[in-house]
Amino acid sequence: MALAVTARAWLHFTTPYVPGINGGYYLVQARSLMEHGVLGIPDMPLTFYLHAALASLLAKVGGLAQADAIVWAVKLGDSAWPPLAAWPVFVLVRRWAARRGLGDGVPLAAAALACLASPLIGMVGDTQKNSLALVWLAALAMTLHGWLDAPTRRRGAGVLGCLLLLGLTHIGVLGAAVVMLIAVMLVFVARHGGSVNWHQLLPWMTAGAGVLGLAAVLVLWKFDPSRIHRLITALTNPAKFASDSVWIPIMPRGVMIAMRLVPSAGFALTVIPSLIIVWRQRRRLPVADAALVAGLALTVLALTGPWFRMDKMIRFNLIAMLPAVIVAAFAILNITTAWRRWAVLGVVLGVGIGSNAPALQRGGRAILSDAAMSELQSLSQHITQPEHTLVCAQHGPEWWSAWFLRTRISQPGALRPDDWQRYGEVYFLEVKSGLQMPQFGPPGAGKPGAMPPMPGMGANPFMSAQIPPDAPVLHDGACLKFARILTPPPDILSRIPKSLTP
Repeated sequence: MALAVTARAWLHFTTPYVPGINGGYYLVQARSLMEHGVLGIPDMPLTFYLHAALASLLAKVGGLAQADAIVWAVKLGDSAWPPLAAWPVFVLVRRWAARRGLGDGVPLAAAALACLASPLIGMVGDTQKNSLALVWLAALAMTLHGWLDAPTRRRGAGVLGCLLLLGLTHIGVLGAAVVMLIAVMLVFVARHGGSVNWHQLLPWMTAGAGVLGLAAVLVLWKFDPSRIHRLITALTNPAKFASDSVWIPIMPRGVMIAMRLVPSAGFALTVIPSLIIVWRQRRRLPVADAALVAGLALTVLALTGPWFRMDKMIRFNLIAMLPAVIVAAFAILNITTAWRRWAVLGVVLGVGIGSNAPALQRGGRAILSDAAMSELQSLSQHITQPEHTLVCAQHGPEWWSAWFLRTRISQPGALRPDDWQRYGEVYFLEVKSGLQMPQFGPPGAGKPGAMPPMPGMGANPFMSAQIPPDAPVLHDGACLKFARILTPPPDILSRIPKSLTP
């Protein structure tokens, strides 16, 4: 855990900004809470409240200016909180190791992967809600296993607490937790056959549903109803949820197919051995072990199958990492020959953690270069009424526009003609150079206009804001071009619904 905190802090503090495409988003949300008491953009609230609380403490105790306190709070929080997932993973895997008379080698390896595996380190700065929610997911797996083994009130309360925290942190991980709970309980009931103690089980299942309902009502009422609607759609109509997608710039079709199938096959090879072990040992394996391992394995297979499109696949693969680590550790513990067990552990640790080397050597990078960030900050001189101003920029830079310029923001694909009536001034920010994140797609994908929306795939969030030739340009620097757009361009006027046209 200390190594993971150090690695994450290194990536955060080797840049004066926050790494990743969405790094600036967390700064904007924390500032909105501190200044207005509400989130600037509807979302699941817990991560941002923790950031705002820590920033307030740093400002009062450390004497930092508000902006500096927010930056420090976001970086410190994302460095220190996600590695906590290692502890419940270690405790859970150690239970299995102890039953087999084995030492702490496999539990420690599982803990290391739970906080140091390269996909998890790659989430630094960019997916902080997801990272924090994985801590609650790990704790849920540990407490659920303990409750299935010996259903006490204290353990049941732990399960309910984890569900509540998930419901306030990240909708995707909450959805995975619900799938896991359903799978685990189905296996648990099937394994028990007709001997299930329903008088003991049903009250806790009802309480769990009540906690999920409470979290959903709270988020619907106060924060972000759209995310709850998406979760309900995912659980009630999985086929529609899997087919809905936002366009992400992608490689040629053959490469895209490989990028979908290879991770799916990798996750399947990781968890299927444990399913086989559970089946073969079904008569002597403790019910709690069989239910949890099988439920986690089935959840991983559901999340990582090739039926999801590219954007969901990327997000669900990150969520599936932690359950896959737990399931893989169970399989490794069932390798009876010591040297084979250690050989497998060595390979898994070498690949899973050793592949962090290039990212750690490079250090953290925000979506824009330092030069582009300096240019962006200088644009504040053109903004006289931030609260009545809309800046349109591509995904990633738009968060830093909101942070530095304090304006409302939009992506090109989200603009509508009535935005010109809702705001006093509308500006386009075009990024000419200085993008630092890998650009997917054909050569030239990083150039403005090189990645148009594709039919049936929705708006491309990475599409740069294209400034019309007749627009008054206020800034045309080495990295950025900034112009005021007086009237909606023709392509935006075409977005008026047919029912509203004359």
